[in-house]
Amino acid sequence: MLLTIDVGNTNTVLGVFDGKNLLSHWRLETNARRTSDEYGILILQLLAHSGIDAQKVGAVAVSSVVPTGAVMSRSL
Repeated sequence: MLLTIDVGNTNTVLGVFDGKNLLSHWRLETNARRTSDEYGILILQLLAHSGIDAQKVGAVAVSSVVPTGAVMSRSL
């Protein structure tokens, strides 16, 4: 599975794909003060709530227009 993260100025959009199928997606507030640990826990909770096994996520793709978003995504 592929976890995609698009960090925008206002929202961060996440999605999980299994091949070409979008299994679930979420929209979060982009918050530069949130730590990478907080994002990690939040993502794990979103996956679990949607019934997606985080251990089956084999890759992550990140795009960002926010410089601090790039720092956060490297920490995940």
